[in-house]
Formats: sequence, C-alpha cells, structure tokens
Amino acid sequence: MNTSTHKAIKHRKREAAVHNPNSVEGLRGHPIGERVLARQAELEEEMMKTEEGSAEYIAIDTALATLEQYLSADLDHLSQATAHDLNNWLERNKYLGMSAETRARRAH
Repeated sequence: MNTSTHKAIKHRKREAAVHNPNSVEGLRGHPIGERVLARQAELEEEMMKTEEGSAEYIAIDTALATLEQYLSADLDHLSQATAHDLNNWLERNKYLGMSAETRARRAH
C-alpha cells in the first residue's frame, strides 16, 4: 500500500537533440593546424551560402579575419601560445554558422 501523499509525476521523455557535427568535433585528436584549416574551409563555405550583411555573415567574416593573423605561422610547428590561441579560436567559433536558419536549409 502506498501511503505517500505526493502524487506521482509522469516524466516526459526528452526529445533527442539534433546533432550537427562539424570539423571542430569531428577532428578532435588531430593536429591543431589541421583542425583550424578544416574549420576555416567550413566557415568560408558557409559564408558563401549566407546572405551578405546578415548577422551570421558578419560573425563569420569577423572570425575569419581574426584567424588571418595566425595563418602566417607554421601550422606544423606552433608555439604553445599560438596553439593555445588557435584552440580558443576553435572553441569560440565551434557553433558559428550553425544557426536555426542554416540547420533548416541543410534539412531541405
């Protein structure tokens, strides 16, 4: 016999999150230079598909402009400081170009 005064709460199942992998997640464990160049290519491709002047376009353009200062370095032999900065850039721009509009466009 259940003597509890609390009503049982039915828990709804959570919908599975939509996972949109990108190079940042897909290339974990690879050299930082390889990961950066792959993400740069992804962002350049996404920028071509995005309407010029939109907030997403400007954010991608800013991220790529920030990256340019690091691309003059030898990506195979990076200093710890440069590798750290590039890793921060990757993490900061991990979801850039993955807006709701972009996901909807990819689905169709």
